[in-house]
Amino acid sequence: MDPEDTYCRCCGKRLSEWVETQRAEAEPHQVESLYVEAFRSLFSPSPIRAPPNASVFAHRHQSPLTPYMAWAVLLLFMGLGASYGGEWMSYMGFTLAGYAAPVLLLVWMVRGDRYEREPTALVAYCFGWGAFIGVAAGVLNAVVTAPLLGMAGAGFIEEPLKALGVYLVARSRHGNEFNDHLDGMVYGAAAGAGFAGLENFWYLYEMIVTHSFPALQAVLLRSITAFMHIAWTAMAGRSLGIAKALKGRVQLGDLAPGVLVAALIHMAWNTVHPYIAFGLILPFTVEALRRQISTALDDERRWGYECFAPTEGAGEVE
Repeated sequence: MDPEDTYCRCCGKRLSEWVETQRAEAEPHQVESLYVEAFRSLFSPSPIRAPPNASVFAHRHQSPLTPYMAWAVLLLFMGLGASYGGEWMSYMGFTLAGYAAPVLLLVWMVRGDRYEREPTALVAYCFGWGAFIGVAAGVLNAVVTAPLLGMAGAGFIEEPLKALGVYLVARSRHGNEFNDHLDGMVYGAAAGAGFAGLENFWYLYEMIVTHSFPALQAVLLRSITAFMHIAWTAMAGRSLGIAKALKGRVQLGDLAPGVLVAALIHMAWNTVHPYIAFGLILPFTVEALRRQISTALDDERRWGYECFAPTEGAGEVE
């Protein structure tokens, strides 16, 4: 999309003219510490009043996204195979039950991106990444977390690894598909969903086969935990998206504020009594994510995405 050639079907202005109008009308935007913003957004996320960096409207690559879909499938199968060998096929019911809630929640998240939904191949890539990186997380948790930190430290291993997939998409040749904080949450949710499904297989097997846990109850509990993984990585991806909207580029360090928030909530979830986890942390996380999504949608609406939304999926898989 060339700002000089693109006209708004709503107001008739060129994109560059519209951006200048928004800049003139916008309130001065004081960018606080992104760490402060990340924590405050759990309670009251502030809108980004300045118009987004012009790079979010940049021309999309026309190269096909098919390789990303191929990598998504490969990473998913590699993660399942490396973690469970052939057991995930022998116990296909557990595999499907483990992935059902993550996939449904991810679809809900993707459909919530109303104005410029992300290319399916890139979302799938993050999903596959989440499953693949679960192997590394398992090793590091066994070698580092268990002996040194216990369950409290799992989030500080898992959240950076999951969020790294979002960063790889943002810095890829198709990084112009990654525009703002809502995109960061969508890709983060995908990575969290892939990770949750991989992890769910082991938990369901242990709960049902080894400990004779009621199957329906086991699936319900793991579905709730799947939401938490999705929410945590969405929050991590959000900080990367804010950096893209404000600066027009991303650096690895831009993940740190969101990853820190996600890891701390993850730590609390793993260490408190289940009644507190399900009675307080779960509803708190649901509401925090709802507020963040709502604010991001409001930002996109104010930025004119209803008319000027970047054209997504130029190289989408047919």
